[in-house]
Amino acid sequence: MIARTRSSVIATFTALAASAASIAPAGAAPAGAAPAKAAPTGTTPAPGPDADGRAKAAAHFKQGQAFFQRGDYDRALTEYQAAFELSAEPLLVFNIALCHDRANRPEQALEDFRRYLAQAPNGPVADEARDDVARLTPIVDKLVADRAAAQAAEAARQHEAAATHPARPPQVPDRPSRVPRYVMVAGGVAVLVGATAHVLAWRTRDRLANTSDADTYYSDRESFGLERGVAIGGYAVGAATIATGLVLGLVMRPRGLEVSVSPTAGGATVAVGWSR
Repeated sequence: MIARTRSSVIATFTALAASAASIAPAGAAPAGAAPAKAAPTGTTPAPGPDADGRAKAAAHFKQGQAFFQRGDYDRALTEYQAAFELSAEPLLVFNIALCHDRANRPEQALEDFRRYLAQAPNGPVADEARDDVARLTPIVDKLVADRAAAQAAEAARQHEAAATHPARPPQVPDRPSRVPRYVMVAGGVAVLVGATAHVLAWRTRDRLANTSDADTYYSDRESFGLERGVAIGGYAVGAATIATGLVLGLVMRPRGLEVSVSPTAGGATVAVGWSR
C-alpha cells in the first residue's frame, strides 16, 4: 500500500445548490476543518453541462465520496468517473487519481495526477498533485525497471532452455505402404475368378456325363476345357499375386511387423503379425 505522508485532499464541488446553477471546484480540507465555501454569486461560471447533467454529476460525486470514506476505492472511482463524464470537472480527475493511489495502483495514479495537471495546472489542488507526481515517479520508474528486468530474465531463461534442449522435429509415424495390400487384394480377386470358373467346370462336367446328344457333348466339352483353364489360371495367378504382395509387405513393412515361416510336410506356413 502506498502511504501518504500528509492528509489527502478530496476534491469537492462547491456549488451544489438545489438549483444546480453551477459546478465549481474547490479543495476539501483535512478532517475536522471547515467545509469549502461556495463560489461568489457574482462569478460568471464557465459553460458546462445542463441542469439535469449537473444534478446527475452531483449525485455520482456524492456517492463516490461515501465509497471513498468507507475505503471502497474501486466503487468510488466508478462514481467519480461517471461524474466526470457528465461534468468534465478536472477536480474529479484528481479524485480518480487518489482512488488509484489508495488502491495501490501507482502507475494509474501517476497518469491521472499528470492528467489533472494538464487540465488544471493552476487548479486548487495543483500543488498537491505535483507533490504526488514527485512521490510516485520514482516508484513507477522502479516498477517499470523491475518489470523489464523480469522480462529480460525470463527471455534469457527461455533462450538457455532452447539452447540446452533444442526442439525436436515432429515425429512422423511410420505408415505401412498400401501397395502390398492392393496387390494381395488383386490376387484374391484372381483366386475368386478361378474358383468361379472351377464351379462352372464342375457343372459342365456333370452335363457331359449325362448328355446323349453328340453336338451338345462336344459343345460342353469345349466349355469344360475353357472353364478348367480359367480356373487353373485364376488359382495360379491369384497365388502368385498374393505371394508377391506378401513379399512387398516384408520389404515395406512398418514397425512392429513380425513374420515367421515354419516348414511343414507339404510346404511352408507363413504367419504375419503387427502391432500399432
